[in-house]
This record gives sequence, C-alpha cells and structure tokens, in this order.
Amino acid sequence: MQFSATYFDGISSASHEVNICPNPHEWKISIADQNKLNEFSKIILWKTNSIKKSEVYTKDIVAFTYGNNFPFQRIESSDKEFIKYINNKKEFSNQLDVKLHKSIGKSIALLLSGILSLSLILYFWIFPFVAVNFAKNLAKENVIIFGDYVYNNLANTLHINEEQSEKLQDFVNTLHIKSEFPIQVKVSTSNQLNAFAISGGIIVIYSGLLEKIESEHQLTALIGHEVSHIEKRHILKNLARDISGSIFFSIIFGDANGVTNIFKDNAHRFSQLSFSRSLEKEADLFGLELMKNNHLNLNGMHELFEILKEETSAYTPKYLSSHPILDDRIKYSKEIADKENNIVNNSLLKEKWDILKH
Repeated sequence: MQFSATYFDGISSASHEVNICPNPHEWKISIADQNKLNEFSKIILWKTNSIKKSEVYTKDIVAFTYGNNFPFQRIESSDKEFIKYINNKKEFSNQLDVKLHKSIGKSIALLLSGILSLSLILYFWIFPFVAVNFAKNLAKENVIIFGDYVYNNLANTLHINEEQSEKLQDFVNTLHIKSEFPIQVKVSTSNQLNAFAISGGIIVIYSGLLEKIESEHQLTALIGHEVSHIEKRHILKNLARDISGSIFFSIIFGDANGVTNIFKDNAHRFSQLSFSRSLEKEADLFGLELMKNNHLNLNGMHELFEILKEETSAYTPKYLSSHPILDDRIKYSKEIADKENNIVNNSLLKEKWDILKH
C-alpha cells in the first residue's frame, strides 16, 4: 500500500511530491522525477523509531518529522487513506489529535471554550484582584488627587451648605482622628438621609440625616464609620473591583477612551457604593473606637442606627440601601457599648455640637 504526500528535505524550501510505503520498521519514501511522469528518481528510508508526529490541528492534514538533529525532514499529507491508516496506528495515534482531526467544529469549539474560560478567569478573578491591589498600594498623593477629581465632578449636584460645612469641619477638627488622609466634611443641602465618603478624605453628609442626629455621640459614630472607609481604602477598592470588568471590556475592544471615561462616568457611584458585612462591621468598630478615644458615649452608635431604622416605617433611607443588616449592627454595637462604656464628659465637643445645631 502506498499514500501520497509532500516532502521537505529540511535544507531548502523546495517541496517534493512523494509516495509513502509504510511498514512496521521503516517508511519508503519515493520522490517523483519532475521530468518523467510516474517515475521516481530517489528513494528515502525513514526508520519508524525516529519518526515523530507533529501536532497539526487541521481536519485534513497530518504531518511528521524525521531525525534527532536540526534541520528535520518533514512530510505533510492530506491523503484521507493515509490519515485513516495513521489514526489506526497506536504508535502515532494521539486520541485528542484524532478527535480533533475528525471534526474541525470540535477543534474550534475547544479553542473557543479555552478562550472563554480564560476570559472568565480574567474578568471575575484576575482583573478584580489586580484592581484591588492597585487601590491598596496607590500612593497617598494620588489617592487624594483622585478623590478631589471625583468630588469636583459631584460638587454641582450636591448643593453644599458652606456655613454648615464650616461648623461641621470645626466639630471634626476637635476629634482626635488618626488618619493618613486629611479629613474634610461637607454638608449637602438635601432631605435625603444619606452620607458617604470619598477616597482621599472627603465626607459628605446630607442635611436630612444631620437634622435627625440628636447628639455629638451619634454624629461621631457616623463620622468614625465614614473615616474608616477612607482610612482602609474601602471605597477605592470597591470601586476598582466593580469597574474592573468595564475596564476589561474596554481593553478587549480596543476602546482606549472608554478606560478614561469609566472613572468620570462612575463618579456618582461614590454616593451609592455598598460594602460587605465584614467591611461594614470593620467600619462600625472603628467608629466605636473613635468614640471611646474621644470620651463619648458608645451608645451613640446603636442610637444612630435606631434613628435610621425608625425612618424605614415610611420609606427606606438612601443611607440604609447601601448599608444593610441594620438589626445586626444595632445588636453588636449595643453589646460593645454595654461592656466598654467609660464615659468622660467631652465639654469641648459638646460646645462644637451646640454651635452646629443652632
């Protein structure tokens, strides 16, 4: 039996049409004489133990190389009978290769499946991991610059009350806060019960929420909670993770401008970011510690939550929509207050509170 193939000698780029007569010990390769039809000018013998099958994932081609030293001789064949012959030989038959040769559709499906799997890994794990670590290690100066950029994009919609903001800033400056970022507070003229922090040190409290707060203890609880999100970089990490998918698709589709616009378009999301239970609890504990260090009543934390909870009878305050599990937070903050309260009157802070409220 013999099969047709194309032979490359490994020295020149020229190809030769050949016939192959395989047997268990060697392959007899007959090179056709270009000047005389149906005659052969040269016979080459390949020992079977030195023949290596090449991985060519194409439906209608098989290929082999010969020898242990470069440059290698090579044979390619699209002879269907030869392909069938090879696939039945255990020494050359790779089951994966056979299956792929049987169906080009399966080859493409396997390739696409691999690409999809890699894309999903990049989208759900690699990109978020890189984004969060980028946020974690971003230089302080750059975090502040980014925070200012976000705030400037939001400022026109916040309607800041400058007089109240100055009074609130005076209150915050009286607190002993340990933070790598300069804490700035702004009062937004709005009836919404909402507050949020921006990376780099800016905290925005809506006047609707500020009016519901009844004491310096409760206000410090709120301030401490938001400071924790700034200090631990929760906001930047969450935002980086959330928009990493958008960045991924912008890169995939070559939309360089899209990467730039993502941050601008998502600036408003700083007022709507939600955090996991563990991050919320971490922020609450930070707030309680701040209250303790400033000689305030730790009951102010759960009192703040109870005020917010009362408002849910009519509607869900915006602050609660991004700060879930309120009952749990009331419970553990009250338990901590009952165990660790050591109240010393902070008359200076009380004075700043009175000024703010009048």
